[in-house]
Amino acid sequence: MIVQVYGVTTPEDAAAVNALGPDHVGVVLDEGIETWDSVDRTTARAIASELGDEVKLVALSLSTDPARIRRTVEELEPDILHLARASQGIGPGGVASLRDGLSGVEVMTTVPVRGPEALEIARELAGCSDYLLLDTAHPDTGVVGATGHVHDWSVSAGIVRALDVPVVLAGGLGPDNVADAIRAVQPWGVDSETRTSRVDDRRRKDIDAVRRFLEVARAQPGRPR
Repeated sequence: MIVQVYGVTTPEDAAAVNALGPDHVGVVLDEGIETWDSVDRTTARAIASELGDEVKLVALSLSTDPARIRRTVEELEPDILHLARASQGIGPGGVASLRDGLSGVEVMTTVPVRGPEALEIARELAGCSDYLLLDTAHPDTGVVGATGHVHDWSVSAGIVRALDVPVVLAGGLGPDNVADAIRAVQPWGVDSETRTSRVDDRRRKDIDAVRRFLEVARAQPGRPR
């Protein structure tokens, strides 16, 4: 089971998370788009320097501007580019074009899971993505990602069954519910941000929660890593 930890904002947290042996660590570069978990280029590069060779750096882009997205890749040199708004302004054709221009960088695209229509969005993005990340839309704001809310796992399970592309399940996952999520969905990987962040400062990771998330996730039977 691949385990992805998002929302690392300091080199200190990066070193502590890295010591636990996650598969992916996600960083949000400041692209001039308001978000609570972004960091500047210097900090992002310092975070990357704390990660071991076995950990893939995931760079999230909230932009829909191809030039800005390419600049994010150039600045961070990630293993994986994560397009949070692939279905909301870029589209499969735009994703495919970006992907074709990247050398040695894989592409992860977010599928907002609001209801059964998520399967069709996933089908459209599957052909231009190395990974799909299934995430929750906030019930009040509609914002997708880093909401702390879970979604209907039966929809996500249907996507996993229907498609061959590796699926990472996200959306309100933490050490207390990841086992149930894996059993219900059988994803290729799981992702956590809000529920492995500190209660007193959500920009910092709760290292004990990260440790437990990793241990519980990897104890579940599932798809091979």
